[in-house]
Amino acid sequence: MRALILAGAATALLGACASTTDMTSDEFVFPEGLKIMEGGYPYVGGPCRLLGETFATSELLDDSADLLGCPRNAMQDPRVRAAGRVVGEYEGVVLVSVPKRPAQ
Repeated sequence: MRALILAGAATALLGACASTTDMTSDEFVFPEGLKIMEGGYPYVGGPCRLLGETFATSELLDDSADLLGCPRNAMQDPRVRAAGRVVGEYEGVVLVSVPKRPAQ
């Protein structure tokens, strides 16, 4: 019985390590020069992040548009490409200007 419990515990630990490694290896790390305001753009769970004002983004911000930062590989997704227009790049992050919708 004790061997069975130890085997189960070892399996659980190995499974936890494997899932943690898989999860972190696929995550994109945004550079420190960008101010992340919110995540999951242009759709819930999406790869892009709403950016705030920093030295790197100050000239690209506009009152009529949001500025997104997207990992370069996210631009392959048609939903991301359709969100707005590319206005620059910063340390591997594609900067996308997305027009704000008028209040209704």
